[in-house]
Amino acid sequence: MKGKLLLGVGLAAGYVLGSRSGRAAYEKLKARSTELWQSKPVQDKVAAAAGAVKDKAPEVSEQLTEAARRAGTVISSAVHRDASQPNATGGSAAEKTPPAVPDPASPATHIDPDIRPY
Repeated sequence: MKGKLLLGVGLAAGYVLGSRSGRAAYEKLKARSTELWQSKPVQDKVAAAAGAVKDKAPEVSEQLTEAARRAGTVISSAVHRDASQPNATGGSAAEKTPPAVPDPASPATHIDPDIRPY
């Protein structure tokens, strides 16, 4: 269904953009699309979709709340576990020194002078 809708939108856009009649073709297409959107079958489907979203919203909200709670628990336990492990100097992991600056000649940061931008 989504593919058909995208195809229709693409055809309509191509028609308007490729049309020699210009504004008149745009106005005609706009009127037809408005008429289609306001038709009873389309509005019935819109209402059904809105109803389905309203029915599922509490369930999805509960799932998102539970997922956020679990993520917070995992992150909290990882932070506490990392803070309780001593590093090589005997201090905690929170007191570690930052990593060394990478070597400018390393392949990841080396800029080849033979490569020129376009």
